[in-house]
Amino acid sequence: MNATETAPSAWRAWRYLVWLSFQRQARAHLMVWIALGLLGLSCLIVIVNTYVAPEPAAKRPTALQARSDSQHVGRWTMAHWTHPRGKGPKYEVHHEQLELITHLPWQGPDAAVCQMAQAAYGAALYEGTGFPIFSEWIVFQLFTTFLLPIWSVSFATEGLGREREAQNLLWVLTRPIPRPAIFLAKYVALLPWCLALNLGGFVLICLAGGQHGRLALTLYWPAVFWGTLAFSALFHMMGAILRRASIVALLYAFFLETIMGNMPGQFKRLSISFYTRCLMFDRAHDFGIHPERPHIYMPVSGTTAWLVLAGITVVCLIVGAIVFARNEYLDVN
Repeated sequence: MNATETAPSAWRAWRYLVWLSFQRQARAHLMVWIALGLLGLSCLIVIVNTYVAPEPAAKRPTALQARSDSQHVGRWTMAHWTHPRGKGPKYEVHHEQLELITHLPWQGPDAAVCQMAQAAYGAALYEGTGFPIFSEWIVFQLFTTFLLPIWSVSFATEGLGREREAQNLLWVLTRPIPRPAIFLAKYVALLPWCLALNLGGFVLICLAGGQHGRLALTLYWPAVFWGTLAFSALFHMMGAILRRASIVALLYAFFLETIMGNMPGQFKRLSISFYTRCLMFDRAHDFGIHPERPHIYMPVSGTTAWLVLAGITVVCLIVGAIVFARNEYLDVN
């Protein structure tokens, strides 16, 4: 072994710290088991709604009944609704047009052609609601505003929080590595676990959703990726500032992201999930996915949402590194 390999190296020490922190994150703790339990429950709900055939409605189109015999229609479309509750003004307009065609006085061959057109148009209309409903209920409401921040807490607050609770942070601070580099190393070590849980969980949920879920996976995974980066940086910063960062992060996830993120007005712009959803809206715009009331929801463009998520990630890392470098951490024995 030559002298260059045995000489102290800050870069080699930083890489070893990343690897050591990555291994420590692999030790499952309570929050991870809760996250896995939520993942299993969510997949079960999606599977039931995808593969359990609903009771047919009285006005269900004949073509859709025949199609349901050959493949799983599931409960994501409006075909099983006893009364068309609508999915925005576009659906209501098409439904009125369909009813108008039905009541016209067609006779003879024209009536047969009208019935065929009505069945095909009605089947396409009802099936076209499947992807918007899956996106609204599962992706936007369940995953983006609830599961994504909760799952990010599972690993992001443990980068420094576990070291402080186990009183091992003093050993880390005595290493010949600058404190900002230690803070960054902890973030690099926890990020793969956050991405594996969030992206992996999103993949499983989408695959359980059948064809609508596969389309959602193709369109929405970049937004999940950038949302994970922003949430991880925010909660990692909390770990550097607060002693019990997990509790504060859970309160933030429940109240600010889940509740305030769905409120009308400008307050929702304080939540990361708002910009994650706006990025999803931009990606799926060609498929007719948009807020039901854009004048109330007031989304931003996809480029703006991406810049905000990237900016939150960078700002949280910079602020967290500064705080971590200046804090004395007197609570460590």
